[in-house]
Amino acid sequence: MSDQNFKILETEVKGLIKLSTQLKEANDHLSKKNSDLLEKNKKLKGTLDLTKTKVEKVIKKLKSQK
Repeated sequence: MSDQNFKILETEVKGLIKLSTQLKEANDHLSKKNSDLLEKNKKLKGTLDLTKTKVEKVIKKLKSQK
């Protein structure tokens, strides 16, 4: 392999390593974001379930007062 070919290959490998690092960072960021959203979704589901129960109780109470 000539020095010119080696330099080209070395440049390409460095570029691929840089791209790989950027992709890993983006993936880590998205994974964290996904975890955060899953946690928020869990909390919202709990709040929704609690609200549903309370609304049902209020409706029953109103119906029984008629």
